[in-house]
Amino acid sequence: MQRNWTGKNVDLASLTTHIGDFFKVNDFEAVKGEIPTGYQIFAGDSLKFKIHGHVSVTVEGTPDNFTVKFEQSKSKKKRDFPHPMFLEQMILGGGLILRRLKSEEAWLKLEKEFWRHVENAVLSLSDSAKPL
Repeated sequence: MQRNWTGKNVDLASLTTHIGDFFKVNDFEAVKGEIPTGYQIFAGDSLKFKIHGHVSVTVEGTPDNFTVKFEQSKSKKKRDFPHPMFLEQMILGGGLILRRLKSEEAWLKLEKEFWRHVENAVLSLSDSAKPL
């Protein structure tokens, strides 16, 4: 999912730091860096939000016209082989299905809290970008 903001004059480096703080507070292991078009953060292994895979956040654009993209990148492990759901229920008693559903529920909760945090950060950082 992604959201765009215009006319806010936000310092994107500071916004990225605020986003990184969100992941730290929520017990994620996070790495942030600069990319040619902006900034990117990868986060995963949270004890609070038990999601399958990791989170990728990209902040791109200019202080007056920028986009924040929030995505889940699911990791492929050997136990994640393709198979019909009925077969999974028969063999494993639905344990993998339950784990997958809990991960999806955690993802929805994380997404809601993330966007609330970003909206507040954009509001507090309005007019924070210095003119060139």
